[in-house]
Amino acid sequence: MNIRRFFLVSIGLAFLAIGLDIAAMSQYSRGARAKARAVTSPESERAVARSEAQTYRSLGTVISLVGLAFAAASLVFVIASARRHEPAWRSVTFALLFFYVMLQFALT
Repeated sequence: MNIRRFFLVSIGLAFLAIGLDIAAMSQYSRGARAKARAVTSPESERAVARSEAQTYRSLGTVISLVGLAFAAASLVFVIASARRHEPAWRSVTFALLFFYVMLQFALT
């Protein structure tokens, strides 16, 4: 188990990065729903709905940045695993990180 320590950490960090990116998308979606509610709400409730939407969007951005840091750390750990010649399937980590990058393009 200790032989593949860096590889296992890189896999775990990649999964966390993907999970955090999905959580960030959820926050962006809640912000969009709040903004849509602001359009149909009376004038007195619009400011509250807009600030709620901004809060969700800000939280989504923070979560997304933390996920980006985890993805970068996963890349560092998989490189460290390769340099230590650990017997592992690094292609699994690269596939997860590729999936993470694909999720980044889903936001646009």
